[in-house]
Amino acid sequence: MYKKTLAILVGVGLMASLVTGCGSSGSDKPAAKADKKELKIGFVMKTLSNPFFISMEKGAQKAGKELGVKLEVQVGQEETSIEQQIAIVENMIATKVDAICIAPGGSKEIVPVLKKAQDAGIPIINIDNRIDADAAKAAGLKPIPYVGASNLDGGYLAGKYLAEQLKGKGKGKVAIIEGIQGVDNAEGRKNGAKKAFAEYKDIQIVASQSANWKTEEGLNVMTNILQANPDLNGVFCANDMMAFGAIQAIDGVGKSGKIIVTAYDALDQAKVYIKEGKMASTVDQKPDDQGYYGVKYAVDLINKKEVPMEYMVKLENITK
Repeated sequence: MYKKTLAILVGVGLMASLVTGCGSSGSDKPAAKADKKELKIGFVMKTLSNPFFISMEKGAQKAGKELGVKLEVQVGQEETSIEQQIAIVENMIATKVDAICIAPGGSKEIVPVLKKAQDAGIPIINIDNRIDADAAKAAGLKPIPYVGASNLDGGYLAGKYLAEQLKGKGKGKVAIIEGIQGVDNAEGRKNGAKKAFAEYKDIQIVASQSANWKTEEGLNVMTNILQANPDLNGVFCANDMMAFGAIQAIDGVGKSGKIIVTAYDALDQAKVYIKEGKMASTVDQKPDDQGYYGVKYAVDLINKKEVPMEYMVKLENITK
């Protein structure tokens, strides 16, 4: 197992504000199996083609097994399959699940169907990608507990580390490969990286483009960036999948290890690339913990217990 030379922890944010009429066990231990009938919880994610969400499901299933609840896991075909995700929630409302945990593909688009679920009396836990606050308010959506990580802080960690690895430290040309534009987690990571780069007067951001979380698009976007900026020094990719495509593009122009790549998600392949020197770092936002606590708090809501309005998992920047 490689040694982590940088482990920057952004503390566990367990906010004091609580959901009205819901209950807290007062600890992180699983809630008691409180129902005579088997509870059924809908667990909705963007996709299972990304190892990040496979890890999230494992954490959710662990909680489900400990708490004696049945998980109905459903995902879209791709991370951009927002309409499909909406249809999944519609079906869960119709089949009367006891609660819904959701990592939404679209921060705004998912709001109307969540309002419909809420009106049907179904408790909801928001995981990973935060629901848009303005859209929620406009729709009359009641506050929904959130389990996730600070994407702004994570983007800052990755951007800061990239800046410090540049020759001369804090000097050079960098690019950002974004997730889906306008979506909460993508915007947070991008803005976090920009915040870090802005601390260095000699760092120039020459490009910031979306690759929609996808490896192939990451390859295409990075290829175009390199053609326009052959003297590029570094790139922050808002997830590892896009970074894998960026690395292919970098390899294609014979600059493997010469252009600093930082990314986000701590997938196994990213760790391999870090050991090989093709990537500098990747941010681990503990998707398994997000899945676990999402299910735990959903059960608490069903049992009329208080839960935190916001539970933030630890962030760690993984390096060689």
